[in-house]
Amino acid sequence: MGSITLPASKSTVEGSVSLPLSKSISNRGLIISALSGGLVENEKLSHADDTLMLQRLLDQIAQAENTVINCGNAGTVFRFLTAYLSITPGEWTLKGDDRMNLRPIGSLVDSLRIIEAEIEYLGEQEFPPLKIKGKPLSGGLTTIGAFISSQFISAMMMIGPMLPDGLRLTCIGNNVSTPYIYLTARLMRSAGAEVALDLPEIKIKGNGYKECIIPYETDWSSAAFWYELLALAEDGELFLPGLKEDSFQGDWLVKKYFYLFGIDTSFDSEGALIKKHDWLAEGFNFDITGNPDLAPAMILATAGKGFGGNFYGVAGLRNKESDRTQALANELAKCGVICTLEPDFLSFKAQKLKISEAIDTYNDHRIAMAFAPLAVLGEPITINNPEVVSKSYPEFWTELHKVLG
Repeated sequence: MGSITLPASKSTVEGSVSLPLSKSISNRGLIISALSGGLVENEKLSHADDTLMLQRLLDQIAQAENTVINCGNAGTVFRFLTAYLSITPGEWTLKGDDRMNLRPIGSLVDSLRIIEAEIEYLGEQEFPPLKIKGKPLSGGLTTIGAFISSQFISAMMMIGPMLPDGLRLTCIGNNVSTPYIYLTARLMRSAGAEVALDLPEIKIKGNGYKECIIPYETDWSSAAFWYELLALAEDGELFLPGLKEDSFQGDWLVKKYFYLFGIDTSFDSEGALIKKHDWLAEGFNFDITGNPDLAPAMILATAGKGFGGNFYGVAGLRNKESDRTQALANELAKCGVICTLEPDFLSFKAQKLKISEAIDTYNDHRIAMAFAPLAVLGEPITINNPEVVSKSYPEFWTELHKVLG
């Protein structure tokens, strides 16, 4: 566990920041490669904990030495492997830690059962752990609830080319994190899959994957915390190597959101330069349904600048590594910012933020990284359990200390 204390920092931030590779691309690339039997390769992979875990578990599954697959609290890994194991011959127990057992999986299981997958709940209905009897599936028509996680949909999509009858998937309800569905489709197409995406309908032909190399990208989701840091600083500029303007990743929209916080973004062949401009929005009202991973940085940037904010589309945050809406509200309260919480809405009034207690991180990497930039406001801040950042950004503290001096 432990903690890290960031001293009150200088108000100007400058430098070049090393970003991790996108684990969203890496994790999808690993599943597609495994499904293709190695025809599809990945140019580079993220060093994030989730990606390393998925790589290790896919090796374990290939060797079939141990049929108990433990995903810890890696939601992406659990969801992708639920679909993957359904078509992988063998009898598998798919489990996680206590937090994972609180994260619903029923919508994905129901969708797989419609195409005759054999899956049983070993505990509470609609929640992990699962017993899966993997076997060849024909595919065909199915439906899936789209209101909890886009990863359910991505998990189904990626097995589609391996089903002789392909897959016709109808998404039910309001889609969350829709950009990640488009990311999955683009990566699948780059590997030769035929994907017709006309939400709420998705059609995938069962003609497999073709030999290719999936390119890597640096991670736009992680860049959000550097946008937040610069927004809270009085002045400065940061260079973010490797970010692409024409990215596969939906979270490239962070540059548009943070324009409202006074941040300009320009690109060259090496990456993105972000710097301050003088204009600020007068109100902060965001619908983050499509980009929930950006929410912690945007919420803390709003509160840190002393503004009020209204954030819609937050229901999906309750099923992340922590209940992020409650975690954010709890820790902001320690800083004097009182949030109003409703099932799909979080808001707070304009009020001065003052750090008075150590910040708990709820075993959630994005909570830790969202609160850390507050050090630039001129008061020290202590973050408990700082090692949680290794889930997505192992070098975060090194890079932050480098920039803050």
